[in-house]
Amino acid sequence: MKLTKSLVEEGSVFNLRRGRITATMTLILSVLTLFSCLKSILDESIYNDVLSVGTITKVLLVGAKGQDIISIPLALLLATLSLVFLKRPGYKTFITIIGITGNFFYAFGLYVMQGQYTTLYLVYLAIFSLSVYSMVFGLTSFTSEFAIKTSLPKSLRKAISIFLYSIVFMLGLVWVLRITPDIARHIPQDTYGVFVLDLGIVFPAIAIIATKLIRNQPYGNILSGVALVKASTVCLSWGFAEWYGRFDGIIKGNYNMLVLPSVLTIISLIFFTLYISKLKYKSL
Repeated sequence: MKLTKSLVEEGSVFNLRRGRITATMTLILSVLTLFSCLKSILDESIYNDVLSVGTITKVLLVGAKGQDIISIPLALLLATLSLVFLKRPGYKTFITIIGITGNFFYAFGLYVMQGQYTTLYLVYLAIFSLSVYSMVFGLTSFTSEFAIKTSLPKSLRKAISIFLYSIVFMLGLVWVLRITPDIARHIPQDTYGVFVLDLGIVFPAIAIIATKLIRNQPYGNILSGVALVKASTVCLSWGFAEWYGRFDGIIKGNYNMLVLPSVLTIISLIFFTLYISKLKYKSL
């Protein structure tokens, strides 16, 4: 499994200039993320200050701490891959970079949407903004000519599509069931940002990607890799936060929300490993 197959060697129609701009932005993003997460972990006043004024609850606090812990190795990985790409551009490396960036779009999107007004709030905004534009620049680096020349085995395309559809329908149903009582009471949950991002942006995007993939349409092969990385990292962060909350004694009761993200993380990683090893670019 080789992530760094050179785009230069391929003689591809990949927009290398835009790709390098993207890698530079994700490198900056990773540095800001490391600063934010380390600062939050080492300085207890960061979260305690907003907890004391009631801006966030103890449940959100535990989730934020768990997310920060997981974000540190992910930020280090993103920084490493960004540097690797700048030195030796590879399309598989680049797909992984965009997928990890999608994780930070989600993580810090929750922070900015749910009003997590710590002293680092402007840093959260910067990370969120960088993640959005990094994904836009990154995805538009793949031209239609490049996308058409990528391929995956038919059986793997179908399997990944079914898995992505299952995420949308399974979690989509759970989220709707959880949000319906809140709508009836006119009072949102602490984690309402999850419903906004998932039901409004993420799940529709995953459904579109799964459809393109199963129909073997251009960009389906590329976007499915991004979706798998994003799914595995977000579910890893979610699962770790659930575990951390139970260890800390804040989260109690039903273990479904601990088992579910763990299973989704493992399946996503398995599919991504197969994806990376089987994804091919047919240069002409």
